Amino acid sequence: MYPFRDSDCVIRPDDINLLQRVFEDELARTKLNIDTPEAEALAKRLIALYQEGIRNPVNLIDMIQIH
Repeated sequence: MYPFRDSDCVIRPDDINLLQRVFEDELARTKLNIDTPEAEALAKRLIALYQEGIRNPVNLIDMIQIH
């Protein structure tokens, strides 16, 4: 079982779209190919941040650029 920090742990289609946009924008910014381990790590990081309650795209971008 995954340890969610809030009760709204369902990722809805609109949320998937948001995460996809942030993911694709970051891939373009960093010039990463989608089929690299770094891209996979980025996707995992985005989902983890979302599950921790960070839902604002600007905040997500800020958090992934820190690491």
